Amino acid sequence: MVKCPGCGAENPGTSPICTGCGKLLAATRIESRSYTKPPVKVDHNEIARKMKLDYMHGAREKNERTLDGILSLFLHFQKPQMDIEALLLDAANIIYKQLGIANVSIGLKSSSDNLFRYHVLVGFRPESEAVERKLAYTEKQFSEDADYKGTMISRMSKLYLEEDMPYKNSEVGSYDRAALIGMHRHSLSDSLEADYIDVWIHGVNGRLLGWIEISGTKAGKLPDVYSVKQIEIIASIIAAALVRHTAA
Repeated sequence: MVKCPGCGAENPGTSPICTGCGKLLAATRIESRSYTKPPVKVDHNEIARKMKLDYMHGAREKNERTLDGILSLFLHFQKPQMDIEALLLDAANIIYKQLGIANVSIGLKSSSDNLFRYHVLVGFRPESEAVERKLAYTEKQFSEDADYKGTMISRMSKLYLEEDMPYKNSEVGSYDRAALIGMHRHSLSDSLEADYIDVWIHGVNGRLLGWIEISGTKAGKLPDVYSVKQIEIIASIIAAALVRHTAA
């Protein structure tokens, strides 16, 4: 029984209200005790198992998958005779598939006439690819803004935006969806049809050997900076391969 502090009436212990005066009975406080569990001994063998599982899971993530692809490019250096065309195709497919870039092309300087032409194209419609393969550029067109206005965003990468019209009339057919040229940009991350980024492939003493050209992503956005940096790593691997191939 619980005695009401107001009227003194006796009440059952389960009753929250006094049966005599109808007032709320004072709740009794129950002291709780906390018990600390003894520390559990960790099996050190589980550390390696956990790291292995984390590594396998992490490899499925986008950035990890891309890094795995980049690492796979070094396998070309272990072959008795390096196949440059195979290396370029693998590099373009890594950028296309792992980074989600809509169109990827890699161009090289020709030793016969010193002009730069597209070698590998991934993600293009056949008619657009046919136009791209006919195009040729001088080194001056990469180093100056006379023909193509763009902005250097790093030592290796130059951004060209559609608003600056970074193309000639003869190049319009090389775009996968030329009819979309002239659309409005609605956010800073939106990619328009004529947007592209050139990542330069430099050889000994900074000599230009070629370039990787990327469009926006398949989701219609400009590539993020982390993706551009990964492509710059790929460009550096290609540069090392080209220097080795030339010296062989």
